[in-house]
Amino acid sequence: MPELFEMTASQQQAAYLSGLWNRLSGQHVAMGCSCTMSGMSVTLEDFELDIADYLWAESERLGQTDVVAFLLAPGPIASQNKAIRNILSRLEDDADVSESVTNWLLPRMTKTIESYVKLHGPAPEAPLFGGSSAWRKAYRD
Repeated sequence: MPELFEMTASQQQAAYLSGLWNRLSGQHVAMGCSCTMSGMSVTLEDFELDIADYLWAESERLGQTDVVAFLLAPGPIASQNKAIRNILSRLEDDADVSESVTNWLLPRMTKTIESYVKLHGPAPEAPLFGGSSAWRKAYRD
């Protein structure tokens, strides 16, 4: 990771999103009725390929050929392991990613990841470490 003071604004935003993603991706979210055992539990990581696939399909639909090329550079989305982490890592580590790619991807990724934080994540002041009990004490009302 480049030094913070040497990073572009886009790289800093990618680093911020990467931190959020890494912090939240393994957190379980219950889906279904909580009064029975019939509900299921998923993680944000379970949606990783869906989010990446959406970004690819939307960029293709809107004719963003440079974004499509960036997203598919590691191979087909379906075969990319940890696609969102890798997209964010590439945006963070490479200062030469075109402005059109960062200007298109980062707002969409910010909206997606921050919406998850608002719905399921801890309050911003929650400790990064300390396990689920530390997070639980700082969850949003």
